[in-house]
Amino acid sequence: MTRLRRAAPLLVALLLLGLAAVFALLAVDVRAWQGTLRHDDVRFTAFHSVDGLWRSPATLPGDPASALLGLGDPLAYRHALQLFLVSQVGVGHRSSGSISVTRVSTENELQDIADHARTGAERSRAANLLGVMTITTPTADNATEVQAIERAAAYFRQAIEADPTNYGAKLNLELLLRLERPAKARFGPDTKGGFGSGGSHGTGVVGGGY
Repeated sequence: MTRLRRAAPLLVALLLLGLAAVFALLAVDVRAWQGTLRHDDVRFTAFHSVDGLWRSPATLPGDPASALLGLGDPLAYRHALQLFLVSQVGVGHRSSGSISVTRVSTENELQDIADHARTGAERSRAANLLGVMTITTPTADNATEVQAIERAAAYFRQAIEADPTNYGAKLNLELLLRLERPAKARFGPDTKGGFGSGGSHGTGVVGGGY
């Protein structure tokens, strides 16, 4: 018992040193994540098909810095946006078959973000992309196209409701309502090309705006 009491201060000191080391590494990981986001966001804006973006730079096991910064939803949206570009314009030169699979995967990921993301801005951006995907997907007949118009309008309204400052969603809804016609009058490819994901350059990541 006496030896234990004598060793107690040393054990406490070692524990404190260990905690200090963990917090120091956590601070390093936080800074590393901030740098990774800035760097990879710029790379994504310039080269949408770059692989390996937004990978964890963390040193600590389990990457607690990511949880501390709340990066779950922002990272999910970044990856979904990259898939969105693949499904829409074939970035990365995927085959048409794999693009179809990517489109389904993208819709599922965006729907999850639109329904469950923590912030209204994140939910809004995802809903806006879903609207763009819906209205730009080729349709087989007039009836299917009318349904697509209704679904896209619902997504744009959902985006605006989640974040009234989402200017891109407002523009998309306005364009959709202006161009809407009876079922017998179909949208042409040029018309569908007018819808965008938002942002001054179409898509972007820096600052979290799209």
